[in-house]
Amino acid sequence: MTDPKPDSDKSVDQLFEEWREEESHVDLSDLRWSDGIVFAIFWALFAIVFLQFYTRYVLNDSLGWTEEIARYLLIGVTFVGAVTAMRKGSHIAVEALLVFLPARPRHWLLVVIDGIVACFCGFLAWYAFQLGRRAPGMIMSIDVPKKYIYWAVAAALLAMTIHAALRFWRRLSRREPDAPHGAAVD
Repeated sequence: MTDPKPDSDKSVDQLFEEWREEESHVDLSDLRWSDGIVFAIFWALFAIVFLQFYTRYVLNDSLGWTEEIARYLLIGVTFVGAVTAMRKGSHIAVEALLVFLPARPRHWLLVVIDGIVACFCGFLAWYAFQLGRRAPGMIMSIDVPKKYIYWAVAAALLAMTIHAALRFWRRLSRREPDAPHGAAVD
């Protein structure tokens, strides 16, 4: 149920009620093939952590490599999952000011925020790539260079940059709604 009143005229209780209604329905219709990557990494992480738990507490003989691999898989879930969140516009945001702004200032503030996010993600992608170029050594438990971990993070950050830049361009050309996309903390 949508209220025709602008956000600035709504009470806090009405805003929370709308948020609860939106959060009560999980829409999986916009999943893409790229979202399957994060699911695969997550289930690999689950299997490794379960193996670690089983060997440590049931067999009383822990496998040493499981902890390090689980750490790197957690990094993968975090950054690859962030790509999905950036594509959907569901990263957490503080929108306390936005809901009370008139439409025109809200639009231009969101344009500026989207531009800053795209530039920041681009800088982080470049920096992660540079760290990968300079990363010394190998992963301790398996014979793989550490630079691949940094480059995987750089690739995820590059994908986030692309999604953020697309959102910036769509919002600038007024093809992106000036409404919150997902999770918000007010």
